[in-house]
Order: sequence, then C-alpha cells, then structure tokens
Amino acid sequence: MISVLIPIYNFNVAKLVKDLHAQLSYANVVFEIVLGDDASTHPHNNENLTSLQGVSYFSLPENIGRAKMRNLLVEKASYPFLLFMDCDAAVPSALYINNYIVEISRNVPPICIIGGVAYRRQKPNPKYYLRWYYGKKREATDADIRNKKPYKSFTSFNAVFSKSIFELVKFDESFSTYGNEDTFFGDQLRNAKVPVIHINNPLYHDGLDTNEEYLQKVEASIDNLISLLNSKKIDSNFVNENRLLATYFLCSKLKTISLLHLYYKRYLPKIKQRILKTPSIFWLDMYKLGYLVQNM
Repeated sequence: MISVLIPIYNFNVAKLVKDLHAQLSYANVVFEIVLGDDASTHPHNNENLTSLQGVSYFSLPENIGRAKMRNLLVEKASYPFLLFMDCDAAVPSALYINNYIVEISRNVPPICIIGGVAYRRQKPNPKYYLRWYYGKKREATDADIRNKKPYKSFTSFNAVFSKSIFELVKFDESFSTYGNEDTFFGDQLRNAKVPVIHINNPLYHDGLDTNEEYLQKVEASIDNLISLLNSKKIDSNFVNENRLLATYFLCSKLKTISLLHLYYKRYLPKIKQRILKTPSIFWLDMYKLGYLVQNM
C-alpha cells in the first residue's frame, strides 16, 4: 500500500500523474496519489486529475514552503509507504513503480529508498544550460557512488519513505525558502539511524530554471546554510560532507578568509556575469564560496 505525494507549484502534472496512475494500476497495488498545490500563481487545472480513481487534490490559499507542504502531505497520506517526487519530474521507465515495489519487499521499515535523478541527453536552450549542466555533472550519479555516502546524497526529489520515519523526524519547517532542506533532513536521518538505500530508479528533472533563476536559488540555499550554522543545528558530519562548508572551514583553518573576502569583494560580480555568459561548474563553485565568504 503506497501513497504518492506530489507538492505542486506553478506546474502542470497531468502527464506525470497519468503515467504513475497507469503503472500503479498495472502493478495491482493499493495506492493513492495526493496532489498538494502550494498557492500556485499560475494554476494548470491539476484539480481535474481527481477524475482518476485514487487521485486527490487540495490547494492552499497561501504559500507555506516546501518543508511544511511535505509534512502536510505526510499527514494526509493513508498508507504505510510514501513515494515523494517533485512536480517537475517525468517518468523515464515503464518499470519505475515496479522497481520500488520490489525494493520495498526486500527491506524492513523504517527505510528510505532514493531512486535518483536523471537529465535529458539533449542540451536545452542556452538560457537553461547552467541548471542542466550542473545536474548532469553533480546530481545524476550511479547508485553505487551514492551508497558510499548515502546521507550526503539524500534527496526527496524521488524517494520512498516508511511513514513510520516521520514519527522520528520531519522536514524542518524553519526552511521557508529554497535550498538545503533535503541536506538537513538527510542529516536527521543519519542521527536517527534510519537506513538510506540508493537504487538506480531515476526520474527525469524537467523543470529547469533559467541561468539567472538558478543563481538566485543557489544564493538562497547558501543563506539557508548560514542560518543552519548560526542556529547550531548541524554537526561535524554535516559540515565534513558538505563540499562548500568543508572548503570554507579549510580556508578558515589556513587563515585565508580575509584575503578571500578582499578578492571576492572586487570580483564576485564579475564571476557571476561570467557564469551567466558561459556556464561553468568551476566558476559556479567559486561563486558559491565567494557568496558564502561575503555573507558569513
């Protein structure tokens, strides 16, 4: 018995929901698909999907953010296993649902199973290239690699949870903006000793941000990271497995932060313009470090 939980914001999920519904029906499992719209400013008539058996829909009058919406979806779920995915996902395989059902049967709850993320082979329009290129290089990784550091690689973009996990931890609702809420939840799973298993059962990430939008989200995610540090909610494991924080504290140990601050005060805007003109993972990493140094 499984509840598919999809938080929605400004996206048409008709194709995604119909593909999932067909696979779930064919698998002959008891299921529901719960759609929660977080006060979209551009509705897409997703409520019409309730014509499909087992699909429900609700819409909020005010935006509450990703973490609160996920917790709310869990509260509304009826079944012991929860399949979370983002609304801008697409199903690449006819065996997607079956692969999860097989994996669930092999494990004893509480468990978390991460299917992974994939990106289309074809290059997108240049204005979306940065997000696509970053995803291909850093996010679309094989399960064998992700299982070496299972909590670091946690993402709720495409994941199955035992509902009992949420008796131990919940998504931290202090995250009201984009960025690092999944990273922190993964660390909570580690501390609660919940097994996280990675498999090769990806969803496509189709909802690409423009280069400018993605950089804004990068900045918001670093702001959240700084808030986590100031709140003292994170431990050394979190810091050591976070590429950006580990680099920052290494620089601090080497007493180079003041020099970096001077460098980035002058060159950070130029690095930003360079990334927007010619997307590069190296310069994106440099920009992240510079933004952190300038705002700590």
